[in-house]
Amino acid sequence: MRKGEYSFKVRSYECGVDGSASLPAVCNYLQEAASIDAENLGFSKSNFDQQGMNISWVLTRLVVKMMRYPTWEEDITVVTFPRGGRKIVAWRDFEIKGADGQIIGLATSEWMLIDLATRKIVPVPKEVLEASYFGTESVLGAEPFTQRLKFPQDSIVENGGTFKALHSYIDLNGHVNNVHYVEWLLEPLKGMQPKGIELVFRSETLAGDDVIVERAKSPEGENYHRVFSPDGKDHVVAIVSL
Repeated sequence: MRKGEYSFKVRSYECGVDGSASLPAVCNYLQEAASIDAENLGFSKSNFDQQGMNISWVLTRLVVKMMRYPTWEEDITVVTFPRGGRKIVAWRDFEIKGADGQIIGLATSEWMLIDLATRKIVPVPKEVLEASYFGTESVLGAEPFTQRLKFPQDSIVENGGTFKALHSYIDLNGHVNNVHYVEWLLEPLKGMQPKGIELVFRSETLAGDDVIVERAKSPEGENYHRVFSPDGKDHVVAIVSL
C-alpha cells in the first residue's frame, strides 16, 4: 500500500510576524492530509455515511515536532499513512517536507471512532486495521506518547485567559475542531513559536461553552498547558516544547 502525499502552499493568513506558518496552520495541514487519505483508503466519515454507519473519527492524541517551520508561499508536502492500532484506537503518522524535499517536521497521532448519535466510542473496523502498516515503528520512535500525561496540580500556575467556543469553531463532528484547542493552548506564549507539542484530548467542547487556559511548569521543567471547563473538567492537556 502506498503512502499518501498531499501538497499545500503556505498562505499569508497562516503566518506570524516572522513570515513562517504557525503551529495551528501546520496542524491544519496534518488534519486535511489525514482526512483526504482516509477518504482515498475508503474509511472517511463520508465513506462510513455511505455504508449507513453514523460514525466519525476523533483525534485523541497528537505529537508534532518541527525542525523548521515552512514560510510564506512555500510549497510543502505532507506524507501520511495509517500505522496500525488495536481494538478502539488507530494510529497515523506524518512527515512534513519542505519545498526542497527535506523533512522539516514529524508527527504521530491516535484516533478513535465515535457514534455521532450516542457520542460513545465504537470499535475500529477490521478493514481500517488491514489497510495499515502493521509493525511499522512511529516516525517519532517506539514510544512516541508520554504515559499518563497529566497537568501538574502542585506547580505555580499561570492563567492564560478565558475563551468562548464560537459556532464557527464547530466541525463535522458537532464539536470544537482540534486545531482551535492548539490556538487556545498557545495563547500564554504571546506569539512565541514552539518547537513542538504533545496533546491529549480528554473531552469535547460544544458551541457556547466557556473554557479556561492555564500554563505550569512541571518539577522536571516541562511546559504544561491545558484547556478546561469552569467546573474543572479537562478538555485538553499538552506539553509544549520551546
